[in-house]
Amino acid sequence: MSEGTLDKRVQASVPSELKDRIRELVDCEVYDSEAEIVRAALWDFVGEPPPSAKSAAVEVEASTELHHDLKERLDLLAWLLTVCLLLLAAVASRLLEAIAREKIEPMQLLDQALRRSVDERDSARRKLAAGWRAFREVRQPQNEKP
Repeated sequence: MSEGTLDKRVQASVPSELKDRIRELVDCEVYDSEAEIVRAALWDFVGEPPPSAKSAAVEVEASTELHHDLKERLDLLAWLLTVCLLLLAAVASRLLEAIAREKIEPMQLLDQALRRSVDERDSARRKLAAGWRAFREVRQPQNEKP
């Protein structure tokens, strides 16, 4: 805390046992000074957090928001990777099935796979949209659900 904000002084006599306990807290480096301990105790007595604790609470809140944002983005990335893997597995399955059934030229196989992909794109879009809606509903906190 800067010296400019400490413009009032309070003095009090305390028993030696209390003074010794305060000194121990400073010696153990729990607090930087005896005055800091007295200020913290006074803030606690009046039922308010110290001004430095208020700024720490704001920092914790910002950190929590950042953590939530990063978690949401990572969840989205995990969902997208899962969709990509499923699509790759479907394409690979079709390719292996076509190779096993008949002898076919690689370019014909590729052409057939691309044609099927175009034919099934609307179905895939509907499935992806439904998956995305389900993902968003699961991610939505309980108190925000309509």
